[in-house]
Amino acid sequence: MRSAEYKFENPFADYGNIVRGERFIGRRDSLRVVENRVIRPREPGNLAIIGDYRIGKSSLVYKAVIERKPELIAKKLLPIWINLATYDQAPIFFRSLVTRCYDEMEDLGWLTESIKYAASSALQDELSWSEGYGRIQRFFERIRQADFRILFVLDEFDHARYLFKGDISGFQGLRELSYRPEWRVTFITTSRRTLRNIELQTKAISTFDLIFYKHYLGMFDGPDMQEYFARLSSVGIAVTSPLQERVSFYCGGHPYLLEMLGYEIIELFREQRRVDVDQAARRIGRSFLDQYDHMVDILSEDGSLSKMLQILFGPAVDVKQTDVDEFLRYGLVKPTDRGDYVAFSAHFQTYLKLIERQIDLWPIWRETEIALRHIVTFTMLELYGEQWIDKLEKARPHLKSILQGCREAQQKEEKSFGSRASRNLVDFTYPQDLFAIIFAEWNTFKSIFGKDKSYWDQRAQLLTKIRNPLAHNRDEALYDYERQIAEGYCREILTTLQQ
Repeated sequence: MRSAEYKFENPFADYGNIVRGERFIGRRDSLRVVENRVIRPREPGNLAIIGDYRIGKSSLVYKAVIERKPELIAKKLLPIWINLATYDQAPIFFRSLVTRCYDEMEDLGWLTESIKYAASSALQDELSWSEGYGRIQRFFERIRQADFRILFVLDEFDHARYLFKGDISGFQGLRELSYRPEWRVTFITTSRRTLRNIELQTKAISTFDLIFYKHYLGMFDGPDMQEYFARLSSVGIAVTSPLQERVSFYCGGHPYLLEMLGYEIIELFREQRRVDVDQAARRIGRSFLDQYDHMVDILSEDGSLSKMLQILFGPAVDVKQTDVDEFLRYGLVKPTDRGDYVAFSAHFQTYLKLIERQIDLWPIWRETEIALRHIVTFTMLELYGEQWIDKLEKARPHLKSILQGCREAQQKEEKSFGSRASRNLVDFTYPQDLFAIIFAEWNTFKSIFGKDKSYWDQRAQLLTKIRNPLAHNRDEALYDYERQIAEGYCREILTTLQQ
């Protein structure tokens, strides 16, 4: 192929920015929600777009609203984009609603004398909050009387938990601006957290979130993925089933990860005239980790990370089906045919497994698991020496599948995350694996554990059960009585091993 044929434009060259124009992919259902709630009605309703970090919330609203600004202006609906994160004082933010609106209307020639006077009055210095807010209401009342409607896009609305911290008047002020028909304005918010959760973090509870329709933005669906792969094929890449599988392994349907990987696949194709998804992923491995770390940081804020790890890996101690439903709405987990759940991508699942080993989801359980791994390793080293895993595998062929599964998990983790991966094969065992080794070498272990094998097998069965991820047909994965019995078994094992 001639080099000139590789002088194409990478369709993902500007990944990381707001996606607009022909670069925008799919989201037909979400665009329809914006249309039906905000654009089409003569009196629009408020809309909260909720979704995970870099899932495409701002791009969706930009596509649905800002790109159609001339069309909306022709209908006397003026959309105004405000990044809430650029404000550090609530009074300045509320004044900016007036100034931004005034400037836009002036450019359009929409200003009347009454609107000008109301703006001048609202923007006077040294007004009290109540007086200043009342004049802001009158400004928007004059706009409504002139038959114009205002639509504010409040991007990065999570920042409201700082902007309005401890001050209920902020949320109440926004609510009143949108609630009363005399001066009603419309709001579209974009946020990682729900409006209710944002209010809870400010410790200033209002009824602001009750006037919003909540729309969760999750991962790309099937048609969106087809459109994404069409972008790859547009530069001459053959989109084969193996390619699609490897892209899905790394990204699932996550738009930002897909764009980042797509850019690298195409640049590698340009440089080396071949397609290698794994090599492309390795080249941007640090960027993937940065994205994951940020996602985990956000999940850690309110304890959501612990619940997600319980759902995926167990033991499910305090997680309920309502928690699962929330993760499903965000698209962070998805159901399997087995009735349990996995993360949105296999790559992210492997990353979370690495994280799970570092967090005490249930301290006594973690202590017990570590103690069992230690005693198995120590005892097998004494029995077989340094190469105990290989020798055990030969001596006990029925353990081969267990140990091979551990090797595969270790290799997958090392391939994906390099130095972050564990070098200890026993770290990849589950309770049933550890007890399988113990029972296979019972003649060696019985002096440590005492009692007979059937006694410990009863305990092993319950501990194995609770280590399983959440089953979707239960309200609570671990009932109180099961937790109490399991804790008793854990204490018994710890005491036995300490002796």
